[in-house]
Amino acid sequence: MARKRLPRGTLSRSVVLEAAFRVADSEDAKDLTMARLGRELDTDPSSIYRHFASKDQLLLAMADVLLEETYAAYVEGDEPVENVRRMAWALRRTYLRRPSLARLITLRSNDGAAARACMAALRQSLTAMGYDEEQTALLARTVAEITLSHIAMTADELGQPPATQRADLELAASSYAIPTRHLEVSDRDLTESVIADGEQVFGAALELLLEALAARAAAPKPRARASRAAAPASRPRATKKTSPAR
Repeated sequence: MARKRLPRGTLSRSVVLEAAFRVADSEDAKDLTMARLGRELDTDPSSIYRHFASKDQLLLAMADVLLEETYAAYVEGDEPVENVRRMAWALRRTYLRRPSLARLITLRSNDGAAARACMAALRQSLTAMGYDEEQTALLARTVAEITLSHIAMTADELGQPPATQRADLELAASSYAIPTRHLEVSDRDLTESVIADGEQVFGAALELLLEALAARAAAPKPRARASRAAAPASRPRATKKTSPAR
């Protein structure tokens, strides 16, 4: 049945986003175009440009919706290391519910409100671990980009034909000695197997990263040496306070 045409003047940013997610979920995000959205909304595609100047801008807005879902799924606790772990897993699981969209947006920088909220939560946890402001900025980005990069790998695998997915799972079992399951199952269960396989590797990488972050935070901070610059000979050299080196 044809979708009912929207009354004139009711097209809004949120209505366009909802339609974009319908297309991405029912077809493939790579097929999302302004023309396709126009057909979905039964409107001239030019009207969509009033809300999104380009497809890229639309995709970034969709990414921020996924980050809103990530932040909503994130449950803050009392342990900063555990909080970093929870944020990474929330990000991965949210994005991989829409793998075709994840393939398009994981490697893009995003400065939307939800992206800032997620990064602020990561920085807060790293600060609680003992890192200074400069370090937390870099390390929060490191955690986010490692997580997003592995999401992109899994999402790309999910975009391969089922035969390729099965072959890659078989390779993981035979050559890498990583147990896999459901090699002879339906495509739906195959998707779950690919995600589970990726989770094994991502989980190991994340734990190594968290152990390194905790160890570095707990390590004694070297103290800067007092300046050897000569003071006037007639005066005793002042004791210089030192601060933790970055």
